[in-house]
Amino acid sequence: MVRKEKSAANAFLESAERVEWVEVVLRDGRTLQGNVIRNPIRHTGTIVNAVQETRHDFALNDIQAVRKVSDPRLINLS
Repeated sequence: MVRKEKSAANAFLESAERVEWVEVVLRDGRTLQGNVIRNPIRHTGTIVNAVQETRHDFALNDIQAVRKVSDPRLINLS
């Protein structure tokens, strides 16, 4: 059995699924924020942004960086 090594960005994305709000930077320069859903079988991911009511799909190979950021829904609570 041959096991492929995970890219660093893919490993971060895997852990980002457990985080409330992340920022994903793609190789084409786009920066997406929201909750991440990863599909390891299809090698794709989705960022769902409930604040802006948007959804963006991307290929896992297109990921340049993943960062945990502050959830804007919690910042605006007073």
